[in-house]
Amino acid sequence: MLTNILALQHPHFGAIAQAWLLSKAEAFIVMANGEVLASWPPYADANAITLESDIWVGHSKIGKLCVVGLQGEEAQARLQTQAALIAAIVQSTSVLRDVTTKLIDTQDQLVAIYDLTQAMRKEIDLDKVLKSLLFETVRLVKLGAAFIIIQRSNEPWITHQYPEEMLDTITLKGMLDLVGETEQYLLLSEEDEKGNGLAFRNLLLLPISLHDENQATLGFVNKLDGDFLFPDIKLAQAIADNVGARIENALLHNNRLKQAKMQTEMELAQQVQLNLLPHEMPVVPGVDFWASSCPASQVGGDFYDFLQLDNRPFTFTVGDISGKGMPAAILMAMTRTVIRSNIYDTTLHTPEYIVGRSNEHLYDDFTEVSMFATLFVGQYQPTKKKLLYANAGHSPVVYCPLGGTARLLEADGTAVGILPTSFSENQEIVFVPGDVLVVATDGLSEAYNKEEEMFGYDRLLALVEELAAKSAKDIAAELYRTVNEFSIGTPQFDDQTVMVLKGVPI
Repeated sequence: MLTNILALQHPHFGAIAQAWLLSKAEAFIVMANGEVLASWPPYADANAITLESDIWVGHSKIGKLCVVGLQGEEAQARLQTQAALIAAIVQSTSVLRDVTTKLIDTQDQLVAIYDLTQAMRKEIDLDKVLKSLLFETVRLVKLGAAFIIIQRSNEPWITHQYPEEMLDTITLKGMLDLVGETEQYLLLSEEDEKGNGLAFRNLLLLPISLHDENQATLGFVNKLDGDFLFPDIKLAQAIADNVGARIENALLHNNRLKQAKMQTEMELAQQVQLNLLPHEMPVVPGVDFWASSCPASQVGGDFYDFLQLDNRPFTFTVGDISGKGMPAAILMAMTRTVIRSNIYDTTLHTPEYIVGRSNEHLYDDFTEVSMFATLFVGQYQPTKKKLLYANAGHSPVVYCPLGGTARLLEADGTAVGILPTSFSENQEIVFVPGDVLVVATDGLSEAYNKEEEMFGYDRLLALVEELAAKSAKDIAAELYRTVNEFSIGTPQFDDQTVMVLKGVPI
């Protein structure tokens, strides 16, 4: 109670103190509960008190006035008179507070909030809301200026001041931290901030309640018609509560706009990526061919491609960029472009050359972002009934000869972007009618079920053997269906891509 009166009547307490100091007292001290609330001069020695008088309000002792350096009956009587006067002020303030609270609740507070609400009700843009808020607050509360600070987690600071920029960012941050520590309003006088270069006579800081990790502070600067009294503080708190709701609405609206924009951008990116993948399957003599991809998110890092050029073998590729989302999608587009440029080269190049040159072109970019890409490049020539390939860290690749056992074609080199030089070499397998080659990405073999079991290579090999008699399209469809049934009830954590080549009679 005494603390509030001291804050509201600080200049008057200061005048009393100055009178004592002019009377040759060494210090004047206000205490409560054994603690010093204020002293003139600052940091006076509370252990050297020579006079003291308790402040009683009714039957409660709320504090005491103390003097250092004077003694005598006359000085003691003077101190008791001042203590009684302060007690009367406290009691009167308490009664006045009860009356003004009712008045504020029924009139001023409602009128002010109504005006403030009307001024902001059509605004959802945060900057416009804050500018309107400060303008109306200065007008309603009769202030010299006002400011607001909002700190959002992982977001830039938002600060607005009206009618002009008075305080720098460091000062504003200090005020936000100060209010954040107490979680209560703070009333400061010019004397409290003397020497800090702040041009204000009085300053009221109020915390604004926001959800999540957001923090905000509303500052009222220089009450034009005097000091901030209890009714002003009640009105300011009501305004702060209303402002908090408005800011929450504006932040929510901004978040929805960002999410909608991000969703639109992701959808556009998905369309671009899907358009980069071939849609029509090629007609290749001696091969039944099918390929498709299913990203784990809207965009992913898996890709497949193929090219049929005159006087060139049918060339096909499957790749898997590490990671997911937009970064993987961007690198996927880069990798596909580089591979295509090497295939389109006027000179006939083998899979080993394509992988090696692609690694040279992409190594620096992948290293810069600490990512890599597994890559499988194959070529098929019907007349030779053989398939030439190079495997840079890619798995699973399953080869199942007609009537034989399915086996993995393991990589002999590291993924693209790991080392500046590729060590993948040309490998060759016989590929005749009935043979099956499945080039997939690890999103299939590493799919998990609810028991946290992985689909694994053994299931994949057995499944390819079981499906080998079907068409390429049906083999791919059954692979997807079986893996999805295995992992039902668990989210798809990685992109899934399947390319199937099956030898058929020419």
